[in-house]
Amino acid sequence: MKIDNEYNEKTYVVEWLKLYKKSIQNFKTFYFNGTYPYRSFSPKVVEFIFNLANELGVDNTVKYQCVELYDRFLSEYFIYKHKKYYNNHSNEWLNILKQSKKQSCLRIISCMLLLSKYAQQSVDIKFKDIEAILQRTGHMYTKKNIRYSETEVLRIVGFKLNEPSIFMLVEYFIDVIPFITTDSLYSTCLLLTDFVYIYHQKLYDRLQNQKTGYKICTYSEKLELLDVEYDKTTTAAAVVVTAFYILNSTDKTNEELCLYLSTLCDKSIDDLLTISTVLISIINSISSGS
Repeated sequence: MKIDNEYNEKTYVVEWLKLYKKSIQNFKTFYFNGTYPYRSFSPKVVEFIFNLANELGVDNTVKYQCVELYDRFLSEYFIYKHKKYYNNHSNEWLNILKQSKKQSCLRIISCMLLLSKYAQQSVDIKFKDIEAILQRTGHMYTKKNIRYSETEVLRIVGFKLNEPSIFMLVEYFIDVIPFITTDSLYSTCLLLTDFVYIYHQKLYDRLQNQKTGYKICTYSEKLELLDVEYDKTTTAAAVVVTAFYILNSTDKTNEELCLYLSTLCDKSIDDLLTISTVLISIINSISSGS
């Protein structure tokens, strides 16, 4: 019997998406316990991570996963420290927050080093390069400090380094959509993914504003949008839809693409189009300097 390797690979990635969508449900319940559901990273942090990735020569997989890992680390680290110190040693809380902020560059580098090793990249990241980067940010750390920080990050995130990034899902959609894909589509999606990560909070704040009519939302209102914000499949699908639009695909193709991706994401076509429209409006406003 002849084995169709391409079919097997397609079947594998389809099953992978199903499992990922199930895991998202578990992740979202984490935020229904009173934790304020906001991402930890800012545009400045994301740009630092992207610049660091370029300087160290890691690929896009590590670059985007580093943003995800650092976000997850900060969220879980904050909760860990809050439970441990806030009620019993509240007088130390401000110092703990200051210390965490001071260590942010070290933690980001730890995330990138861990992911580079996990991805088994051939990039040889030397300690002297890491040391030089940390010195530029005004910090002095020994090799022992850096190794300990890696261990701390790994422990806090429960030794889980394989959280999919938005672009990993974008690549999945590019692979499975029944349309001709090009290098231009891939590179456009890459640029859009950069943009989504850098302006993530602006994107979802504007979506929230459209939904509620208010710029400032309550905890309950924020939770209502959580289904879209933390399910990266929807954002990834919207990135692909936006890329097709930018590359001047036909209305018929765009319509068929939205229908296909909305089915994969279990979201409405309106959800995808709304994110895509808001994304384009932010790009236009930044391009025009408004």
